[in-house]
Amino acid sequence: MSAETASPSYSGRTVSLRELNQGSGRIIRDVEETCRPVTVTDHGKPIAQIVPIKPDETPYERLVREGEVRPARRAFRIPARRIAVPEGVDVHDLILGEREEER
Repeated sequence: MSAETASPSYSGRTVSLRELNQGSGRIIRDVEETCRPVTVTDHGKPIAQIVPIKPDETPYERLVREGEVRPARRAFRIPARRIAVPEGVDVHDLILGEREEER
């Protein structure tokens, strides 16, 4: 088996820093084509991960897929309380008065 036909060592989804330095282009293309992450190690210890970015996936969808966030169970709605501002009253003073009442 020649060096050109040998499967690269990153096919196991782990590469060393040295391998990344020497073959970063091939590794990145592999991640892009297979949509599988590659773990980078330093002296056998995992230190980073190269993950594919799906162009049609929003950052929120990626976080959900990776398990970093959970989708909301129900729609969120900010409660709106309308306050009628009497004529001649400054809104700033009205807000300060509301805050005083809450204490």
